[in-house]
Amino acid sequence: MSTIMLVETAVNQLQDLLAQLPLGETVTLLNARGEPLALLVSLRTSSSPEAQTAKDWRAEWEDLAQKVSAAWKSEKSAIETLIEMRR
Repeated sequence: MSTIMLVETAVNQLQDLLAQLPLGETVTLLNARGEPLALLVSLRTSSSPEAQTAKDWRAEWEDLAQKVSAAWKSEKSAIETLIEMRR
């Protein structure tokens, strides 16, 4: 389930938001005009990393990558965006 909230609200509630957001779930952050600014994706696992096998870990990351790709709204890829940001 995806959540949508204003950036200011997320900043004020960030600690609680991160504690409650399940793995792979997203929060779309909006500016005061309601325009999307960012996508917050939880990487928190329900069990300790030591308890997971490499196969489980890889499967979780693949699932997360698919969720992020499905939520991506830009015409540019994430890689293109990162390259532009680093210039």
